[in-house]
Amino acid sequence: MSDQKRFHIWFGKKRTTISVDSILFELLAIKLKYRPDDEYAHSAVREWLQDTVTSNLGDQPGRKNATQWTRRYLIEAIADKQLGRKWNDWIIENLHG
Repeated sequence: MSDQKRFHIWFGKKRTTISVDSILFELLAIKLKYRPDDEYAHSAVREWLQDTVTSNLGDQPGRKNATQWTRRYLIEAIADKQLGRKWNDWIIENLHG
């Protein structure tokens, strides 16, 4: 079993390959109401990635660090919202601390 799943995301007319940790893929598939081994899970996650990544980074070609940003968006999507709020509070506290 591979530790990474690969997805093709389009930025404008340019295709970029995004690598996603398998556990993040599986957790997002479940959140999207698919079993990770379902034949449609990969397509559902790819569509979510396409929408989320381009809505956050824009659709212009040449996006740097798209895989790293994608990892962040995946973690934010699957993390407990209370955990996310606590993390934001910690960041703000450190900025002003």
